[in-house]
Amino acid sequence: MTLQKANLLDLLEGQPPRTNFHVMRIDERYSVRMAKVTGRFPWHFHPNGDEGWFVFEGRLRIDSEAGSVELSKGDFTVVPRGVRHSPEALAPDTAVIIFNLRDLGMVLDDPEADLGGFREHDLP
Repeated sequence: MTLQKANLLDLLEGQPPRTNFHVMRIDERYSVRMAKVTGRFPWHFHPNGDEGWFVFEGRLRIDSEAGSVELSKGDFTVVPRGVRHSPEALAPDTAVIIFNLRDLGMVLDDPEADLGGFREHDLP
């Protein structure tokens, strides 16, 4: 086995915003994801676990029923399980790292909401 490295920004290069990549599995239960974010993501909550947000580049605000928090490069927050929230990118080229259960689940306030191309997949 050989240790390998990857650059998160290189992995995101050329990918559309709101594409979440599972970049690391932790004991098959937890996941580390990364994404470029743009605009506001619709209001929703996660029924199966907390969601940790780390801003790698740019600025992000997460509005929630528990209040709002603005995050800049290097900042981190946790949205507790069941708390309705809506993240919004405040700067172009905002890149985030998200820590959560692989089976986090997502319940949208409006099931017909436009997710702006949101999708999740594993890196090859």
